[in-house]
Amino acid sequence: MIDEKEAIESAKAYALKNFINCWDYDIHLAALIEFDGVQYWEINTNLASPPGTPIYEQILPSPIRYYVNPHTGECVGYKTHRDNQISQCNR
Repeated sequence: MIDEKEAIESAKAYALKNFINCWDYDIHLAALIEFDGVQYWEINTNLASPPGTPIYEQILPSPIRYYVNPHTGECVGYKTHRDNQISQCNR
């Protein structure tokens, strides 16, 4: 099983590869959870601008959660504050 640090790195790698303004470098928390009978690392962060972004280009933070398989370390999905279920990651 992967640890919290590996789960965060997996979610961050997926986010940075697939989205713009998708990772808050200051705030990201991990918790091992069970969702619909399946265990995941849930990584809580924000949709936020990268460090050094000029003030006039910054976006307001918005929560997003990434889900990482605790056995393989693969990011398997994500949820925004508007979603009721996990959206599957493109593999």
